[in-house]
Parts: sequence; C-alpha cells; structure tokens
Amino acid sequence: MAEVAKKPKQESQNCFFCKTGPLDKLVYITHILGKRHQKNLKNRNQPPASDVARRTVHVSGYDANTQIETILGAFWKHRVRNVNYQQGFTFIEFDTVDIAQEVLKQKFSIGNKPLKVSAKRQNNSRNDGAEALVLSQFLENMLKQRVPANQIDNQIYSIIREVELRPEDYQCREYLRKSMMDFLAPHFPKVFAYVFGSSANNLGFVGCDVDLYMDLGVDPWAQGSKSEMDCKASDLTWYLAREIRRSRRGINVRAVARARVPIVKFIDSVTRLQVDLSFKHGMPVYNTALICQYTRTHYLVRPYLMIIRYWAKIQGITGGGQPATLITNYAFTMLMLFVLMSRSDPIVPSVAHLKRLYQGDMAGQCIVGGWDCGFGRNVVEWNERRHNTSIFELIAEFFEYYGKFDAKKWMVCPLAGFLIERSSVKERNLRKLPSCLEIYCRQDVNIQVDTPICVQDPFEHSHNITRGLRDAPLAEFQLKCRRAADICRDIHKGKESLGKLLEPIEISSEDLTEITITDDESPEEIDQSQEVITLDDSDADTSQDSIEILDIPKKNGGGEISVSPVPGTSTAIGTEAKKVVDISDIMIIHEGSSDEKKNDATANGVQEKEMELNGVISQTSEELELVMNQAETGPEQKLYKYPLDFTNCTEFTVTADGEVSGGKGSMTGANDIGQAASSLIHFVLKQCLKIDVSIVEVASSSKKRKSESPEDDSESGKRRKVRDGVGVSVAMKYRRVAQLDCTSESKLWIGRKMMSKKIPQEVNSNPLKHEMAITAAQMQVSDSKPAPKAELLVFTLGVWQECENPCKILVTGDSRSDERITRSQMANMYAYLSSLSQQLLRRVQHYVNLQTEIVPSVSELKEELPT
Repeated sequence: MAEVAKKPKQESQNCFFCKTGPLDKLVYITHILGKRHQKNLKNRNQPPASDVARRTVHVSGYDANTQIETILGAFWKHRVRNVNYQQGFTFIEFDTVDIAQEVLKQKFSIGNKPLKVSAKRQNNSRNDGAEALVLSQFLENMLKQRVPANQIDNQIYSIIREVELRPEDYQCREYLRKSMMDFLAPHFPKVFAYVFGSSANNLGFVGCDVDLYMDLGVDPWAQGSKSEMDCKASDLTWYLAREIRRSRRGINVRAVARARVPIVKFIDSVTRLQVDLSFKHGMPVYNTALICQYTRTHYLVRPYLMIIRYWAKIQGITGGGQPATLITNYAFTMLMLFVLMSRSDPIVPSVAHLKRLYQGDMAGQCIVGGWDCGFGRNVVEWNERRHNTSIFELIAEFFEYYGKFDAKKWMVCPLAGFLIERSSVKERNLRKLPSCLEIYCRQDVNIQVDTPICVQDPFEHSHNITRGLRDAPLAEFQLKCRRAADICRDIHKGKESLGKLLEPIEISSEDLTEITITDDESPEEIDQSQEVITLDDSDADTSQDSIEILDIPKKNGGGEISVSPVPGTSTAIGTEAKKVVDISDIMIIHEGSSDEKKNDATANGVQEKEMELNGVISQTSEELELVMNQAETGPEQKLYKYPLDFTNCTEFTVTADGEVSGGKGSMTGANDIGQAASSLIHFVLKQCLKIDVSIVEVASSSKKRKSESPEDDSESGKRRKVRDGVGVSVAMKYRRVAQLDCTSESKLWIGRKMMSKKIPQEVNSNPLKHEMAITAAQMQVSDSKPAPKAELLVFTLGVWQECENPCKILVTGDSRSDERITRSQMANMYAYLSSLSQQLLRRVQHYVNLQTEIVPSVSELKEELPT
C-alpha cells in the first residue's frame, strides 16, 4: 500500500494586538489592512507607545505600481502591526523593537527586485518643551555618576541653576509688560498689565512663554445675553490682534476668539518671546501669586517643584494646547503641592489655612467671578519648621503617591489639604465635608466629578481643573510615576545615577497591557477635529478652562443639537446660547414618500468662520451652499425649502392684526425686502396657523450682518483667518435675515383648504383678513370636536437672502421633534406653509397695487371688456 505523502504544514501568524489567530498569509494580510484592526490601533483611550519609531522600518526600492498587499506579504512572518503605504516608500511597524532590529539585519525582495530596508528617523516632537532646557556637558557627565544619598540634593541644585530664569530674563519680561501697557494706553487709558504663569510664579524655565493679563478697564462680560457678551469679547480679541499686527510689535499674531478665555498669541518683535495675552478676568494672577507664595513657604518646596516639573517636560506629560492629552502646568503644580500638604508631617499649609490668616480690612476685597481669591502671606511659622527629609526623598514620595493613587474614588482638594470622596461631594453633605467647602455647598453650580481624575480649584470651588483629561493620559502618567519610583529607589541605594531619572521613559507595546482602560470617553470629551488652543506653559487655570469652544453645534446620537455646556448657562433650544441655526441638518424628502433623510453637511469638516470686527458667530454661506448643492443632486429629491420672489415687488408692510400698507415704489434695499419677507412669514405662522413663534434673531443694519456682493471687501462682511492670523474677505452667497423657533400644538394646516372654500372672499379685499377669518372658523370647528391630545411639533425656520440678488428669498426648515412626529406632520405642514406663503405674497402685492391704483380693479376690467 502506497504511503500517502504528508502535506507540508501551512505557515500561520497571530495578531497579538487584536488577540486573534492563528491566521494564514492571506487572512493575516487582510486582517492587518481591515477595519477592525485599524479601529483597534486608533483607539483614543489607548495611550501611545513611545517606542513606535524604534519598532518601525522604512521600506523603498519597489515599483510605483506595487500594491500594499504585495509589500506586506514580504514581511508578514515578522508580526507586522501596522503599515503606512506611500507612493515611493512604506513604513512598516512591528510588534516589538527586537523584531524590527532583526528585520534590519535581513534582506527582502519582491520578485527579483531587492528592497531597501532602513530604520525610521526618530522625531521627539512630544518633548519639544524640554529641548530648550539642554544641560551643559559638564553637568550631564556629573549626573551620570552615582553618588551617596546625602549628596543627591547638591546635584538637584546644580540642575536648577542651569534651567531656571535668570535676573536678565525677569528684566526682559518686565520690559515687555511695560511696553504693552504703553502701547495700549492710547486705546484704553485705564489699562494695567500683569505677568502670570511660569514667568511670575518663581518656577519658570529658560525660554518659557510670557502670559500677560491686560486689565483694559472695560468688561465685555459685564451685561447682556451670553451670545452678546461672547460677540463683544470676540470683537475685542480681533481688535487687539489687528492693532498688534499693524504696529509690527508682534510676529505671527493669532487671535483665539472662540475659546472660553479669548487670547491673542504672538511673538514679541523685540524680545522674541512667545506671548499669550488675555483680558477676561484676573483669576490667573491670583493663582500665580498662590503658587509663588508656596515656593517661599519652605526651602524644600521650590527645588522639589522645579525638578518634578522638569521631569514632566521631559516625559511629555504637561503642557498647553492639548488639554485632553496633557496635564496643564497649573493642575500639575497643584498635584505636587497636595503631596506636601497631605503628609503626616506637612511641609506647606492648605489653602484653607492660608485663608484663615487672611483677616482684617483686606478680607473680601479679592473677589473674582464671585469667588474669594484672597489668602494670608504670613508664613513665618512654616519657614522655621524642620523636617527629617530631603528634596530627593520628597520627589520619590510624589512618584510613589500618584503611582498608586486611586483616582476614581477620590477628589484631590488643595483647599482642605486632604482627599475627599467623590460621592460625598456629589451629595453636598456638610457632615461628610470639611467646613471650608460650606461656600461651595451654597452654590448652584456643581463641580464635575465624573472625570478620570478630579482636582478641585482652591479658589473657584465648583471647577475641576483636570476635567478635560482623558483616561489614557492619566494611565500613562501613573505608569511613568511607578517607573520613576523604581528608579528613585535604585538611586537611593546607589545602583543608578540621578541622570537616569531625567531620561525619557519609554512605554512599549508590552507595557500597554498593564493599563486597563474602559472604552468610554470622558463625559466632557473634546472634539480634536476642531481647533482647541489654550495658554501655553501657563500655570493659571485658564489653560484648562479654555477647552470649551463657544456655540459650536455638535451632532449626538439622537440627531438633536447640543452645545458645549458652560457653567451657569442653559442648553435649551430656545436659550440665547443657541442663536446659531444649524442649516447642516435640513431634511430631504423623496417625492411620493414621507420618509426623511438627514443631510449632514458637516461631514467634510465644514467649520465655522470668524468675523474680525463684529465677531458674530454664524453659519457660513459655504455651508448652506454645500447643503443645497448636495440636496439638489437629483430631480427626485426635494429639500425642506421654498423660495419667495420679490423681483419688481411694491413696498409693503404687514402688521400682526392683518393690516397691509405700502405702495411707495418697488423695493430695492436688502433690508426692506428682508423685513417684508420676515413679517409675512411671521404672520402666516402666528395668525394663520396659530403656531407659537419665538423670534431668535432678526438681522438689522446696526448688526452689519449683510454682504451685498462677493466683491464686498468691507470690514462689516464675513472674514476668515488665514496664515499669520490675517483676516480676508469671504464671499457669501446667502445671509440669514431671521431665525424663528416654532412650536405647534394645533394642526390647523389639516383641512384648511376645504375650509377656505366655505368662506368666500370679497372682491379686492384684504387677503390677510380673509386668512384670519378662515383660521377663526377652523378653530371654532376644532373646539366643538374634542380631539385626542397630539404631541408638539417643534421646528426652526430660517429666512435667507441672496447677497448678489436681494430680491431672492429662501425659507429653510429644520425639525426639532423626534423622527416619528417628523414623518407624520412636518412634511404636510411645510408643504402647506410653502404654498400659502407664495400665494399670500402674490395676493398681498395685488392688494397693495390696487390701493395705489397701479393695476385696475375687477370692476374696471369688466367695463373695459367688449360686449
């Protein structure tokens, strides 16, 4: 019997990242390039590994028409994790550094053509903040030497002397402060400037940014609605940026007007320092003064803070501009100070203790935003205390503390000086809370405690200064703290040198398995696709506080519009915070069907532009035009819109009681046509259909909202920021004339056509009076027949006017009700609203022309007809 030949064992590979396998070659390549694997790689809660560059190789030498599957097939046996394919080269990332090093030693080819495989160049972009803090070669060599534990503090002082700000640096910053005051004095006579942040808290490094708070003597947030105050602040931000740019005092001037704390960023042309100028409130100045006070409380405090801040810069943990991935300097400093407060032998007092020292005539005079920012400065008692510890031992305590810290259970409270359970803070139970939180319990605003880590602001008690931080950066920080704690123990035993602690701690792919992170994002998730700019290198709370972008609508799962919540404001649809109508959610209806489709015009990243002078935040004409172009791609589609033509239209006005007047000539002005269209639409909704109408916005000449033509380059038109912050004119196709929030309870459009046939209209009579009579008869019939209670229909109407042709009016609709109500009611209501508005416009015009004898009446026409 012939022996059956054994089939060779088929080679396979496992995906350790997705925990799948074994997979053969074809299936493995398909998996690596598939959606599931790529989605796992882009998990936003997964902390990035710092050894990605060392695990990646650069591959070139293949033909231009070579497919990515072919290239991946040459390396698939070596546990490929990811592939970045380009036309002339490809980056291939492997699971471990050892595999990448082994690949570099081998030769690969596709067919008979050999491939060029080289190591990827490393780019330490995350450690840019520490690149300016280069130590001298002598000090680096000294830090590599192992010294006894009692001599480590001497090395720490040597590091601080090289990286701290020098007297000439402080003089340069003082010159900058005075020069900015002199520059703004002609515009704001009461101006006064304060330096805050790293440049003023006694913890600054060489080359750190300058944070300036300008007390201009004017307060854009003093009065008015939230939207009006934000517009005033935006106006002021763009004005300051323009003046600084025109005077050539700054380079690369940028106005960040949409942030909760508006700032102007620029490089001073004389000192070449990066400047962040803000003007909202003086809270950052008191934050800086508090930190500076702590640095002078005891001689151990400043070296302890300086070294850990320097370590955090090297590790890429702290910084501004990315509040979701980096801890702000102010919050990180509070974390460091809290360790000194919560010791069994405290080095510094709590903020509540300093506030108790703040008594006498000065009490209550440091009120900012309703919060008392005062604190006592007499800390002689704490200066004279002696502690059986060293600077290095305090640094090791910091790493040990936060490496094992249970962030989900506790709230870090520098005000009290000890940890407080989050559940007690939610309950606001004074029996479980310290007496210093009594003021917080009397406030209406709650602190957000459902975040990965919660650190209470010592002045503004309802503010969590780390609310924007996600799980992944927190887990990375705690992992690096555990590694640093191990290094500190080896240094104390003489096994390692101090220089080892100041080297970047790499997080490999194997280390990520130690971190357990949920898939849920933090509640206050920040959309990274939008521009989020904060105060860089600032120790003030405004860095973390600037993450909220004002009035930016965002789609949620239910299809409704939600606005980023700001403490103390409402997010209801009818509030001032929602003055921006979302034109990107206009409904599309197929003919012959009531099914609706939502047309999301924001899919291509259409963003809101800013005005340089008037600061009004509104939807761009490009967004409206994009929606219309997308909606009219097919003849079978009909958008929730209808036109009104005012060409050669006689001037008229409509009152709420149905009176019509006018006849002074044809309307040509854009404002007159827009006002006439708005009043007509309002009458149809309010008097004819008895819909509850709330006028959210009506454009007027005082608001300077119009742009009559795309060539209009006036300062009152829309403007868009380009490079270097220069504002350029943006051509607008439409301008919004009015926005109306509507709520309908009685469906008077149902059966209205039949009722209109029963009520005759007199010849040449007022058409609006006739429509009001139909409404009265219809309501009388509906009152006599009890009907089941129907659900409310909530929707928004926008009245738009073409900039090039003001006689063309477009009315758009946007449902705010749920999907079921929209299907059954919105389509019928909008169809009847369209026909009624267009008919009334023609009938009103005919009536006005009759009153002014522009056209003959019906009786006159009969007399002129031949028998």
